[in-house]
Amino acid sequence: MLYIVTGATGHLGNTLIKKLSMEGKKIRAFVLPEEKATMLDAYPVEIIRGNVLDKDSLRNLFDLSNTPYSYQDVCLIHCAGIISISNFQNKLMYNVNVNGTNNILRFVKELGIGHLIYISSVHALKEPKNDTLIEETLIFNENEVVGSYAKTKAEATRNVVEALGEGYPITIIHPSGIIGPFDFGRAHMTRLITDYFNGKLNARVNGQYDFVDVRDVADAIYTASIKKTYGPYLITGHQITLKDFFANMQEIAGRKNKPVVFTHSFVKIFLPMLERRAYKNKKTPLFTKYSLYTLTTHSKFSYEKAKRDLNYEPRPIYDTIKDNALWLISEKRINHKKTIKFMIAKFKLA
Repeated sequence: MLYIVTGATGHLGNTLIKKLSMEGKKIRAFVLPEEKATMLDAYPVEIIRGNVLDKDSLRNLFDLSNTPYSYQDVCLIHCAGIISISNFQNKLMYNVNVNGTNNILRFVKELGIGHLIYISSVHALKEPKNDTLIEETLIFNENEVVGSYAKTKAEATRNVVEALGEGYPITIIHPSGIIGPFDFGRAHMTRLITDYFNGKLNARVNGQYDFVDVRDVADAIYTASIKKTYGPYLITGHQITLKDFFANMQEIAGRKNKPVVFTHSFVKIFLPMLERRAYKNKKTPLFTKYSLYTLTTHSKFSYEKAKRDLNYEPRPIYDTIKDNALWLISEKRINHKKTIKFMIAKFKLA
């Protein structure tokens, strides 16, 4: 089998390639033309440069000449996408998340790709009105979700579901908030964890969400590819309050002081100024109106279907935070000497 992975340098993409490499699989990675891909150097992977919006480069990606593979031998894992906690409509995000996915679907249908695994998001799911457990669905409507990112994922997922209904072999993966090691970029939660362990963040708001380890998502995707299980799967982790999330970080870092807690109403007063300053400096603010909204949404997800079909079981979130921090230390992105010394002693590191 040949695995083709789009978004190969992203948090999930590179973690998935690490998993596939450990399993001895043949891998072809799709990487943007000017994007650094040094994190893939350690793996036996063929890199194809291109863009999901460029059909010519997609034809190059799917060129199987001079290979022993047919299109039925291909497992295409479409991770490429733009994630945003911004309140602003982003034209590029829409093009990549919706039009890029539509381009992928055209090639799946035209070439007869053996298996498409599409990475959606729990944000594509309509939030229930009551405190019910959220399970898999095949109904998606961008007008029934909040936020630009959620709307693009809902629209793209609806298009993927239509292809599934036409009989194409498709698996749809809905991860919750992905965290964990191997994020070579600057995702929102990675920045939050980095700032906390570097002693630059000692304040939080109230709220809760479901976070899942990137390695658990990669494992679930791999199992789905081997078992060829089709349809939607919620790949979620643990619903946790920010109070408990920070308590875990505090224990791992050996901190004594508890963070200051700001109310949502207080933070909202300063959000416009903070967002303008962040975007002026070409950075993403730690808190936005949409991220605050997310922390108050219903996030009680069921992964029972994945547990049954994929033997899925998420690891403890404490282990995810710990491993994330240790990896960030190894990457020299956490440099707080007192924290590093404490963690080396606590976890008996060389």
